[in-house]
Amino acid sequence: MRQIFDRLDIWMREFAPNGCMSLSAISAFPSDRQIREAVARHKLDVRRLLGEQSQQPQLATQLLILHESISSTWPVLGHESIITASNMAQQLLRGEA
Repeated sequence: MRQIFDRLDIWMREFAPNGCMSLSAISAFPSDRQIREAVARHKLDVRRLLGEQSQQPQLATQLLILHESISSTWPVLGHESIITASNMAQQLLRGEA
């Protein structure tokens, strides 16, 4: 699971240092159905992947929320958001959260 957060760290640094591009697209074009549907599909795909990779599909939504929180906090916290969310995910997967 940590490798997913490590890859997200690279993505945020190199491609999305100002936050989530999906949310920016929805904000810029709030009535565009195609954008909203594409973003929804993408987020649901990420949730499915997190459930599969963790081998705990019942935690997929919680993991998605942690994953997505990084793009919101990145512009302020940077790499610290990766470390914190990754640690929280590990606690969740161990049943400590």
